[in-house]
Amino acid sequence: MSRQLAIVAEPERAQTAASELYATMILEQAQRALGLMDREALSPTAGCCDRTYWAWKFVDFPGARFQEALCALSFLYAAEFDGNGYYRNRRLLEWIGSGLRFWFSIQHRDGSFDEAYPFERSLAATSFTTFYVGEALEFLGDDLSPELRAKTTETMRRAGEWLARNDETHGFLSNHLAAAAAALFHVYRVTGDATFKQRSRYFLDKILDRQSSEGWYDEYGGADPGYQTHGSFYLARLWQLSGDGRLMESLCRSMIFLAHFVHPDGSLGGEYASRNTQTYYPAAFEMLAIHDATAAWIAETMRPSVASGAAAGLRGIDVYNYFPCLNNLVFAYLACAERGDHRALELEEPSSESEFVWFPQAGLARVRRDDYDAYVGTAKGGVIKVFDRTRRKLVYSDCGYIGQLDNGRLIATQYQDCARPIEVESDRIEVEGEFREVTRPTMTPLRFTAFRLFTISLGRLAGLGRWLKQRLVKVLIHDQRAVQLRFNRVITFDETGVSVCDELDGPDGHRVAHLIWSESFTTIHMGSSRYFVNHEIEEPEVVEPDASREVDPKRLAEGVTLRRAVTFR
Repeated sequence: MSRQLAIVAEPERAQTAASELYATMILEQAQRALGLMDREALSPTAGCCDRTYWAWKFVDFPGARFQEALCALSFLYAAEFDGNGYYRNRRLLEWIGSGLRFWFSIQHRDGSFDEAYPFERSLAATSFTTFYVGEALEFLGDDLSPELRAKTTETMRRAGEWLARNDETHGFLSNHLAAAAAALFHVYRVTGDATFKQRSRYFLDKILDRQSSEGWYDEYGGADPGYQTHGSFYLARLWQLSGDGRLMESLCRSMIFLAHFVHPDGSLGGEYASRNTQTYYPAAFEMLAIHDATAAWIAETMRPSVASGAAAGLRGIDVYNYFPCLNNLVFAYLACAERGDHRALELEEPSSESEFVWFPQAGLARVRRDDYDAYVGTAKGGVIKVFDRTRRKLVYSDCGYIGQLDNGRLIATQYQDCARPIEVESDRIEVEGEFREVTRPTMTPLRFTAFRLFTISLGRLAGLGRWLKQRLVKVLIHDQRAVQLRFNRVITFDETGVSVCDELDGPDGHRVAHLIWSESFTTIHMGSSRYFVNHEIEEPEVVEPDASREVDPKRLAEGVTLRRAVTFR
């Protein structure tokens, strides 16, 4: 039975408030989603969903990942629920067909697709778009013409063949590999070729073998709760399709880890994690809620945040994450609608009574007292966020120090290093490290010209293309040189509050032109971080006694001690 039939088989059954929430949000976005697509039948770019390319003409190639819109649009076509005026609309079906044809047209001869620049041959773009087109096929069922279905199947096959020959080489990104595994399983289902199922297993095994015993999935060598909510969706969907027992066990461990980083105000993650993201993708938790009590707790606890914007989501993200987020709401809706009002499991927050939870491999700690929850990223230099548990509010955020040398280079204490010296106890955390130079390059006309000339010439060669991607990752993420300026941070916790004591010193102190303590900043390239969440606009309430943001650079060479505290009683 196709998903289309499963959706409409019981149109009269009661929906939960959860399914109504997701349905309303999806319908609210339908106009925007369609507005991003070129809907003119005779346009050279008919079906293109990259509006910056086809309408504004500000970029010189279409990003393939915008075609992920086809999943949400196909859902709107196939799903019968209150208020859905797009159900079985023939014009919408025609536009979806145009979107599929455009996807076919931008596939490289080798089967790959581009995301960030021409001839990138991106594993992410190939995986994500193939996965979502596979889901679109499920929604459309027999309403898609045999010709279009055959062409879609052939394009998916070619993408699968490329994924069978290629891997992610510039870093370990579990969410990309999860999408690859799920995409290949879709290719297997539409072609019947077991080779694709085997390759899906290859990517899945890589993720599971690399999963920390603490439950987190690797993202550039660290744990990132925000990205993990995204990657967990593809794994949860793969579990639905395959029924793999090892995968379910892995997901259950993932849920326990993630539950510790749901903040009292409904936000999640942030600068204390490896990739700084605060995005929340609800689908995995709604899908697993009838199988895992922790997933059910996360789904119910975070559901209000989806609507309010307390966690970064559809209301605050940009166009590059828009369709993954919108599609995620589709699967959250399906999970809620299919289970109806029935809850199979009681909610369960793991370690709800534990005062101290420490994940040494991730370099993350959660400290709980009656009045507050504190989250510390020891691997990120002691980044800390403190939330008032009673008022469910962020009251203290401290991302460390960022400054500028006399030569103009930026330096900061915030960078991922799980090997840094630390001492961790339930009431005291001490973190040491050096300041490192921060690279935050942006494009200039000259840089862009050189970059584009390379990508459309030598970059066409697969080997040089991989070299370019690795070089970009090194410059944007890993290229952080140490300077001779050190810091020592001691954080203490008691029933009345949290105190932070920083000691800064080193011979390079005389080279510092400007240095500040900052509540919120990041130091690596990560397009999915720094989305606005509601708590950022609120000023810290109690920071004593060293509330000044400015640090006198003249004092650094001899040493300076700074203290801050947030108190509750």
